[in-house]
Parts: sequence; C-alpha cells; structure tokens
Amino acid sequence: MAAPVFVGRDPEVGRLRAMARAAAAGAGAAVLVEGEPGIGKTSLLDAAAEECGRLGMRVCRGAAEDLEQRLPFSAIGACLGLLVVTADPAQAKVARLLRGEGALALTMAAANHQLAVTEAILDLVDAWCAAGPVAVLVDDVQWADPASLVVLHRLGRGIEEYPLLVAVAARPTGRAEAAGLLRSLRSRGADLVELTALPDDAVTALVTERLGAPPGPRLARLADGAGGHPFYLTELLAALQREGRIRMTRGSAELTPGVDGAGMPRSLLDMVVRRLAFLPRKERETLGQAAVLGRAIDVPELAAVLDMPVMALSEVMFAALDAGVVVDAGPHLEFRHALIRQALSDGVPEQMRTALHLRAGQVLTASGAPVERVAEHLVAGTTLDAATLDWLVSSADELITRAPGAAVRLLRRALAAVADERAAELRFHLVRALIWESSLSEAEWEAREAITRDPDPQRRGALYWLLMDALFRQGRQGEAVQVATVALAAADLPAADVGRFHGFCAKCRFFLRQHEAAASAAALAIEHGTRADDGYAVGLGRLVQGGLRFVEGDVVRGLALSEQAIADLGHSVLPDMPAGQSVLRGYCLLQLDRLDEAERVLADALESNQRYGGPYLTLVHALRAQLRFLTGAWDDARAEIEAGLEYPDPLGDEPWLRGLGRLIAIHRGEPPPGATIVAQGQGGSAEAQYVYLDTWARVLQEEPARAKYSLDLLYPFWEHASALEHLPHRVMYHLCPDLARLAATAGDRERAAALVAKTEELAAAQPALSLTATALLCRGLAESDADLLLSAAASYRDCGWRLYQAQADEDAAVALAARGDPDLARAALTRALDLYTAMDASRDIFRADARLRRLGVRRGRQGPRKRPKHGWDALTQTEHRVALLVASGMSNPDIAARLFLSRRTVQSHVSSILAKLGVHSRVELAVSAHQRAGPASGPAQA
Repeated sequence: MAAPVFVGRDPEVGRLRAMARAAAAGAGAAVLVEGEPGIGKTSLLDAAAEECGRLGMRVCRGAAEDLEQRLPFSAIGACLGLLVVTADPAQAKVARLLRGEGALALTMAAANHQLAVTEAILDLVDAWCAAGPVAVLVDDVQWADPASLVVLHRLGRGIEEYPLLVAVAARPTGRAEAAGLLRSLRSRGADLVELTALPDDAVTALVTERLGAPPGPRLARLADGAGGHPFYLTELLAALQREGRIRMTRGSAELTPGVDGAGMPRSLLDMVVRRLAFLPRKERETLGQAAVLGRAIDVPELAAVLDMPVMALSEVMFAALDAGVVVDAGPHLEFRHALIRQALSDGVPEQMRTALHLRAGQVLTASGAPVERVAEHLVAGTTLDAATLDWLVSSADELITRAPGAAVRLLRRALAAVADERAAELRFHLVRALIWESSLSEAEWEAREAITRDPDPQRRGALYWLLMDALFRQGRQGEAVQVATVALAAADLPAADVGRFHGFCAKCRFFLRQHEAAASAAALAIEHGTRADDGYAVGLGRLVQGGLRFVEGDVVRGLALSEQAIADLGHSVLPDMPAGQSVLRGYCLLQLDRLDEAERVLADALESNQRYGGPYLTLVHALRAQLRFLTGAWDDARAEIEAGLEYPDPLGDEPWLRGLGRLIAIHRGEPPPGATIVAQGQGGSAEAQYVYLDTWARVLQEEPARAKYSLDLLYPFWEHASALEHLPHRVMYHLCPDLARLAATAGDRERAAALVAKTEELAAAQPALSLTATALLCRGLAESDADLLLSAAASYRDCGWRLYQAQADEDAAVALAARGDPDLARAALTRALDLYTAMDASRDIFRADARLRRLGVRRGRQGPRKRPKHGWDALTQTEHRVALLVASGMSNPDIAARLFLSRRTVQSHVSSILAKLGVHSRVELAVSAHQRAGPASGPAQA
C-alpha cells in the first residue's frame, strides 16, 4: 500500500503552525479540521504534532473509535494517556477516578460522576498548561463519545488565556453531539480549516513526487478524474504501478498504450477494495476479521479470538505491514487508514461480524481484560450466552462505573433474554447504570418497575433509595417524599434503612417548606438511627433540625446542630448520600458575622461538592457571592456568580445568584441584566424566596421623589418575612437599611418605627455586630440622629460590611450637615466616597455627592481618586493574589486550593485580570508582573 505524500496543503499547514507558535507563546487557540475521508485531515494533524513537538510542547494525540462511542471519556482519555498505566501521579489520579475507584466505587449511584471526572480532567490539563504549553490533537471526532465532547467543549472556553492548542479533525457529520461541539468551538472563535480538493498544480506535484517524473497528458487526464482527492490519487497511482500500466518516456510518466480510465474504480472505496485484491485470500479474510474488531490490532489477543497460532497470524501481519495495509503503532498494530479498515470489514458478512464480536468478548472475559473492552465487543454482538450473563452480573459494579452506556445496552439485552429470578438482579443493575449515565428519567421508570417485581427486600430498599436520589437531583422533592413514604410503609424494609429513609424524607420536606412534617421525620431519623447505630441517619436528622432552627431565626442553635450533625455523620457520607452539613454551617457563620470562618467552611463545602458532583454547588456559590457582596468585593462576587451559574441547580438557587448580579450592576451604574425569572417549583417555594431581589433592584433605580411608591413595593417582603419561606427577619435584615431610608424619605413614621422595633428586638435576642449596626441605623434614620448613624457605620466597619458602612457614613454626613457640622459632614462624606470608589459604586458616588451638595457640603477639590478601570491598580485584592500566583507558574487548580476558591471561580478571575491589564494570555500576564516588580524584586509572591 502506498505511503501518503502530503502536498498542496501549505496554507493550511502554515495556519496550524502559526497557531502552535502562538499557543507555545501563551495565546491558546482552537482549530477545527473538516473534510471527507482520505482528504488529508490526519496528515494535517501529523504536521501540527510535528511542529508542536519541535516547539517543546506537550503533545497529546489520539483518535475517537466508532466502537467506543458509548464508553465515557474514551476519546479524550486515550488522547491524554488516561487509559494506560502511567508513572505520572497526576494522570494516575484522574485515571483512578475515571475507572470509578475510591469512594465513587462504593456507591449505589453517582448521578454526577461524569461532572466530577470532567472537572478532574480539566484540572489536569490546567496543571500541564501551568508547567508548559500543551497541544491536544484529536482525530475522527465524529465518533467521539459525548463525555469527551463535553471536555473538548470546556477546553475551548477561555482557551486564549492558556498556552494550549486544541485541534480536532472530523468528517462532515450529522451526529448531533459532534455537530454541537463544532458549533460551540466556532462560536468561541475557533479557526476552521476546510480541506477540499487539491488544486491542479498540487495534483501535478503529488504525481511527480510519487512517480519521480511529471505526468504526461494522458496520465494527467486520468489523475484529474480523482477529483483532487489525495488518498484516491495515491492509491490510483500505486495500482497503476503495480499493474505495470505506467512507463517513463521523455522525462515524464505516461500510461502505457491501450490504457485509459474506463476500467478505473468509480469511488474511493472501490479503489481500496481493488487495491486489496492483490492479497492472498486467506490473508485478506484474516485482515477482514481483524478489521471487524477495531482499528488497533493486538496480535496475541487476535490470535486467541481467531483460534489461530500466533506465528501463523504474525506471518499475515508481516505481509500486511509490507503492503502498507497496517502500520506499527508501538504497543500494537493498526490499520493505516479508516477507509482500508472499512473496505476489509465490509467484506465480512453481518452474521460473521456478530459472531466475531461475541467470540472476542468471551476471549477477553476469560483473559481478565478490562470490562469496558469486553463490553464494547459484546454490545456489537446480538446474543448473550449463559457464561456471558454470569460475567455481566459478576462484573456489573465495575462495568457500571467505567462504561455505564455499554452496561445499559447489555443489561437491556440480557433482560430480554431471561425470565427467571436473575431478571430482578439485572433490573437493579440497570437502574444503577442509568443513573451513572445521567439518564435520570429512564432510571426513574425502570426503578418504579423494578420495585413492583423484585422479591428481595434488601434490593427493593436500595431501589427505593436510588429512586429518591434521582428525583431529588431533578428538583422533584415532593415525589421523593412520596417514594420515601411508600418505602417506610413496606413491612419488609430492612430495619437498618428506616432511619435513613426518615432522614431523606425530612431533608426533602425541609426544602418543600413542610416544616412540621420535616421536624417529625427528623426526630424519627434520630430515633431509628440511634437504635441502629447509624451515624448517617442521626446526622441527617440533626442537620434538618439545624436547618429548621435557622429558618426560624435561631441561628446560634442552627449552628450548634449543624456542628453536631457533622460529628454524627463523620466520614460516612457517600456521593449518593449528600447531606450538605458544611453548607448549613457556613450559612450560620455568615449570619453571625464570623466571615473568616464562613469562608473556610464554604470552601470545604465547595471542594466536597465538586469532587463528587454534589447537588449543592449552586447554593454554595450563592453563599460565597453573598459574603463578597456584603464585604464589597464585588468583582470577586461576580466571579462566584459566573461559576455558580454553570452547575445543575436542583434546589432552585440560581435566582439568588442572578439577583445579586443585578444589585451589583445597579450600584455600579451599569445596565442590569434582565430580571430574574423564578419558576414555580413543585414545592411552590422558590418564587417567594427570591423574587424580593428583583423588587429590591427595581427600587434602587427609582428616583427619591417616588420613595413612597418604592416603599410600598419593597416593605411587604420584610413585613411578611417568615420561616415558612426560609427568609425570616433574622436572615432578611440586610434589606432594612434601604427600607429605613425609603421610610425616612417618604415620611412614613409608622413603618420607620416598626423597623426600629423589630431590628432592636432581633439584635437583643441574638447579638451580632451587623444586627446591632442595622438597629442603630434604623433608629438613627428615624430620628435623624447623626451620632447613632456614626455608631452604625463603625459597627458595620467592624463586621466587614463595606457597602453598609459607606451608606451609613453617607447618611451620617447628611444628618451632620443638617445640624450644622459641615467639617464632620465632609469627613463622613469622604469616608463614604472612599469606600464607594473602592467598590466602583458609581451610582452611590453620584447620589452621595448630590445629596451633600444640596446641603452645602462638597468633598475636597481633588476628592477621592476614582478607582482605575485598567492596570494593576484596578485589580481587587483577590485578583491581585490570583495574578501573582498565575505569574509564578501555578495552575488554576493549585490557585483554587491555595485561595479556597473553585477552579471555575479562578478562571473567571483570570479572565477579568487579563481584561483589566490589557494582556491576552497567562504568559503576557507573567511578563507584566515581572516588569512591574522590577529586576531586583525576584519572583512574584502572593
């Protein structure tokens, strides 16, 4: 078989080399190579890989396989070296997670396993990029599995900031997932290289290169018939040479007399078939059987499948190597081109192909091969014999974690073939496989069906749990309660499970705002859990009790119960039993103004939920964004908001994130994002919980003259605050300063007095600096008492609420000016403006200036220096630390671990940093940091 000659692609090669050089210099890029089979896509990736290697880049090269479309991460795993034994500890760690080892392997279900693996792969590539430039080159993406496509999509996000080249090659495809990736990369600016027919001069050059002389007129006309297709043309020339149909005459290559194009193959595939006809029949049959089993050829394994002596098979393979049908790929042989494999495989009858796959699965089973390799052949077959069924049942746990899609197909096929007691066990595994595959709706249907048929009470209990978990992760807590109720009513539910079901039921009822029922279920969880010595059941019950105390306004008791729940739960919580104990503890600490502790606890909650794809990720990011909103770190809050919006949101906390984003935009005088649309959840609770944020944002944009209208809009949310909506007065008091201002401006003494009375009551019941400050502010505004307002500002300063401190100083400045103390008023105004400037709160700056100007108080001639929009001085404290750590060579995951952030939050910070500094990559950022530090300062430190 003729070796390929790569000509006529200089412009395309030049584009890829330029992108490789840019990536090596720190400005990453993505490129899509599209074209029909044999047009030169692989050769172009070869050229790119060669250039990347020459530039010292880490080159990760792989190709998707058509037989592996149901094996999660098979394409990207092969590309990144995650499917082979490696000495690299970082790769090995991800490979173990990919195989489902560790805590994930112990769970009955892991609905978000793929999310956890995706994040781990992205962390790995991120770490590689921190060490040096990386190239990820993936061929035949039209066959890539969906999980690999998601990773490639995510790699393309923000790629310009990394020393990373992502190049994917694909045939034009109608497959939705692959087409979606191509659209995604294109929408983010990826370069598109469309390989079309070679131009005439390139055809001439290819013929000249192949034959050693330019083509004569008749050969040139025949070559034109190849349509500029390089593989077709190469094979055509090889066939003509082998058959002696070309001769050299007068310095050119010409067809022999009597030869024309009439007998030439009409299609490329016909050409390949004709080209293979020279092989002896036995060799051709053997290669056809090998082609059925995949692109890669493991000689000992193939010999076992074909029941053929290794030496005899080796002779066939040596002949195939000599003919260029297969090539040496290191640990195995592989077919030189997909078209060659297709031509050979198509020559094998369908019934024989099925038998070959079944035989391959049986041989691999006996040899102890990885379950996913066994499964890919069994899936391609049609029948499962008794031995294969035994293997499927015994290997179900491992197969479900490694290849859930293949497991689903095999289990469905097995269920159609059995009618005995084994069906119940197979159906149980099918439910688990569907959950691992994230097919939650199908898992729900199968679980309900299995529960009605399974005679084993232990398995039925597990099925009930799987069904509840699947419903909870879809935000369908009401239906999860129904399932728990049915399970608890079953007389044969194992006693050890009773406490856990009550605990799960209590958790769902809490989120449904069914507080009395939640309290009863929590008490039963503790009772049965204590009796069974089950820390999970007891801890879950305590956690729900803590949540109930929290929403009733007893934050101190809520914190104590959350800490007790953490002790009860210990390390027994598995990914399919998320409890959220650190989330509640962090929320309580935030409400008690213990902000540093809240930061650490929420960082732990974030890391735990990220590791296993827990359902509380959006809520954790919302709490972290709330903390940063209060402390005036608004760029950091926005990074948390952006990160949180990318995760699944079964608990309906996305409107909280969007509402905070609107508030920040309004304070900064920016066009606010569209109003948050809050869907009416099944429990009917999300709308009432978060709609006040939109009203608050709307009120902030109203003119002072419409203060009464604004107060009428916003005050009812405070007036009707209740534990039932999870927003008691104790949690919503951050709304009171704006309400008190509206009441004072509108002259509404009754509401102003009510605000004073309630905030003072709250502050007396559970002292916290921010509560004390709010009570002082409300009274100070109601009585126009500057001293109280100054005390409020000092208390807000001490608890770290920067926006509220600035607003209290502004209010104090107005009161001081009104009582004739212009110097003190100017000092208070200056403090307020300094804080507003630090937060870039331009709307507040304009309002404060205008209010005091009307009272004859102006800031100094220079006034506070406006916060820069660009340059190092524009960075927030967190952004500055991230920038220095990036400049020191740390990866985003390492920075996230150092600063207790998520990798996605760090990525948002890096994007903001690059925009503010006017640089385009991490390398340029490092250069900027070095130049700023100066030659004598040494490396940047954070």
